[in-house]
Amino acid sequence: MLVDRIEWIVIPDAGTASAALQNGEVDWWEEPIHDLVPLLRKNRNVMVDIADPLGNVGILGMNHLHPPFNDVRARRAILMALSQEDYMRTVLDDDSLWKPMPGVFTPGTPLYTEEGGEILKGPRNFDAAKRLLAQSGYAGQPVTCLVAQDVPVLKAWGEVTADLLKRLGMKVDYAAIDWGTVIARWNQKAPPAQGGWNMWHTWLAGAQCANPAFNGLLRANPDAGVPGWADSPEIEAEIAAWYDAKTLDEEKTIARRLNRAELDHVINPPLGFYLGYQAWRKNVTGIVPGPLPFFWGVSKTV
Repeated sequence: MLVDRIEWIVIPDAGTASAALQNGEVDWWEEPIHDLVPLLRKNRNVMVDIADPLGNVGILGMNHLHPPFNDVRARRAILMALSQEDYMRTVLDDDSLWKPMPGVFTPGTPLYTEEGGEILKGPRNFDAAKRLLAQSGYAGQPVTCLVAQDVPVLKAWGEVTADLLKRLGMKVDYAAIDWGTVIARWNQKAPPAQGGWNMWHTWLAGAQCANPAFNGLLRANPDAGVPGWADSPEIEAEIAAWYDAKTLDEEKTIARRLNRAELDHVINPPLGFYLGYQAWRKNVTGIVPGPLPFFWGVSKTV
């Protein structure tokens, strides 16, 4: 007997989701956390595989409207001290599943480049970062960091960011909220102390970061409606030039310039590239790799 009805269920607790999959209460888990993958693999009724070979790109969002990150020197100070390895290792214990990413385009895709990515490479320089932060005029105001407590990856990254800020001598307003509230506050232009924000975390599918067309977080036009409200005519000109490129070689040349500009201006810096899993019951067929669940062609036998 084939079943063709699909119902999407949200189970915030990973342990509960894992048990539901193993018990047959659900059939497909979109994003199992890596810690539970060994347990899932021991269940003879469950399949686990890499969800998408293009992986995911972690993002640290910054608000360019309000201090301290309205000054590019404060944003660069963060990049000088930021360790992508620290972020990736909070969610992955297998080094083969992640890689550092000194750029904004997905590794392994045609536009990938490390041009201008030196600030993310090599040992982290906290002393230089602290000096640059002081030069930016940082006056000790709290940095409001939005951290989604109901998304394990983002919760872990928020803790890394809070530690990073404290090590730089910055005060932290750690806003432990749910993902829905993060999105609501993300769209607020109000100052952080009045319901706005300074930092947040997310990830994008690698497919979104393969070129500028699908990654709105590369935009640097405050009127474009992308929260963060970065402002760089140089970046906007490069994105426009990419759309006008006639050949892949032209695209690659523009991508190198754009990568440098994105990291020079520190628009929304990458936290690293990583692969994620999906898991499903073995009586479900037709599941294919991709940046999100593709339901067509999926069926279940009972």
